[in-house]
Amino acid sequence: MDQLPTDFDVIIVGTGIVESILSAAASRIGKRVLHIDRSCYYGGQWASFSLEGIVKLQEEYLARKDSLGSLKDEQTQDKEFVELCNNLFDIKNIECTWHVQSKTSKAEESIDAVSNQDNKLIQTSIQNEKQETEESVIWNKERLLKESRKFNIDLVPKLQYARGDFVELLISSNIARYSEFKSLSRVLTWLNGRLEVVPCSRSDVFSNDKVSVIEKRMLMKLLTNLEDVENDLNQYQDKTYKEYLKDKKLTPNLIHYVLYAISLSDDGTLCKEGIKNTKRFLGSLGRFGKTPFLFSMYGSGEMPQAFCRLSAVFGGIYALGQPVKGLTISENKFKSLLVNDQKIEGKHLILNMENTPKQFIDLKNTEYIARCILITDRSIMSSEAEHLTLLLYPPENDKNCAILIELGTLTGTCPKDLHLVHITARQKTNPKEDFQHIINNMFNFNEEDNESKKPKVLWSCYFSLPDSNASDVQLKVPDNVFLCTGPDIDLDYDFSVKKAKDIFSKIYPDEEFLPRAPEPEEIVIEGEDEETEDKEVGDKNTDDEATEKKVAEAEEKQFED
Repeated sequence: MDQLPTDFDVIIVGTGIVESILSAAASRIGKRVLHIDRSCYYGGQWASFSLEGIVKLQEEYLARKDSLGSLKDEQTQDKEFVELCNNLFDIKNIECTWHVQSKTSKAEESIDAVSNQDNKLIQTSIQNEKQETEESVIWNKERLLKESRKFNIDLVPKLQYARGDFVELLISSNIARYSEFKSLSRVLTWLNGRLEVVPCSRSDVFSNDKVSVIEKRMLMKLLTNLEDVENDLNQYQDKTYKEYLKDKKLTPNLIHYVLYAISLSDDGTLCKEGIKNTKRFLGSLGRFGKTPFLFSMYGSGEMPQAFCRLSAVFGGIYALGQPVKGLTISENKFKSLLVNDQKIEGKHLILNMENTPKQFIDLKNTEYIARCILITDRSIMSSEAEHLTLLLYPPENDKNCAILIELGTLTGTCPKDLHLVHITARQKTNPKEDFQHIINNMFNFNEEDNESKKPKVLWSCYFSLPDSNASDVQLKVPDNVFLCTGPDIDLDYDFSVKKAKDIFSKIYPDEEFLPRAPEPEEIVIEGEDEETEDKEVGDKNTDDEATEKKVAEAEEKQFED
């Protein structure tokens, strides 16, 4: 369509996870929803990209900055007009590096090496190179880019607790049918300078040869008594979880497993929060696999799209790649959205942080999430079977705890024979410096080193994501405008679900949040119910006529007799 409809109940700008959940929730209860985005893809800062797409991400963000603040339309002279733009929540410090040579540079090196030799040596070199290519897989820049579309690289990789709020919402709303999940197969931790498998069940605990018999009993006693401990936390009100575990006389090894791996906590986590995290881990065990976690096939960027699909099914209108310019406000209320030269009116406006006007934001100190993405030639811990791995890397050398997720080809996120590694932590200095100790301990950047057992890094990407959840940034927002926070440091989407529910309850306090969507065969198209009723009445009339005819024939026969 050249023109969009001009009147909606809800207009949503941005297709991140919170906005997409709200879009589905509003459409599901019959509201007219326009879901619009400047980008040509779903997800915003929650999206997944091909390899080529993420390499170009830096250029796209630079181009976006150049386009901000350049409005010259006559409509923008209106005093009630507010431009939709800010650069406060852009991705920063993007640095992508190839750690393999390109095919061109290899060819040039070969030519230089043999330039002073005779034709016989040249032929021998060509034959050897051809034989080497046939015998083994050689990854270079061109080959990786050729496989670009087989990569689904998340800006914000997430795992879901099997009994977490997000999974429960997927099931209760029936949105689970739009997505596919794979169970995490192992949890690792970095202990005493090496990788160790974290015991996730009773059988794992007792089969673990790194934990003594006495430690196994201590651990099982702690885990089984957590319910009673949570009801009597007065003496540990201001103590950390680490202090609590020490008071329980746990050994350093057990404290490491419980604190960093099972509860996903750090040295400063309070006791109450640590116990809550531990119970959350244990409560999700055994539902869909031997670990508590699920991963969305083809990347976490699939999840916003799943909610968008449901919204579209119930009438939500989608418009991506749109020149969203600004909004008009009157008497502290949103009136209309300016898209190109068209004004679109709505009763409520929902914005993501990237498109929020600067005057709506009170941002004093920006906190960032440090991210690192690696493409490697093997797993961090070799195994006969491919694993979907979670590694909890403890604080080290004044660095924050880090979460490492390793994905293989069975997750639909990378080509065969390669692995995709995501590392995430709360930023202290910059991503490259924050993760340097992890990279040095676990990975190899030397392309010529074939002896090292560490995975070779073929490509790396570092960047910083703004954490708009770290503090309340909302300021002077019109009554019918609602702001959606961006990516967070949490492992799952539970905080996003809570945020979406809070906004929905403010807009529609008396409506149910994302009721179950019917199966396709349960949907009755308008008019079908009347047709069915007419058919049933017609069938009944036909049956009555047949019965009356049979009765008349019987009476006539009886009279004749």
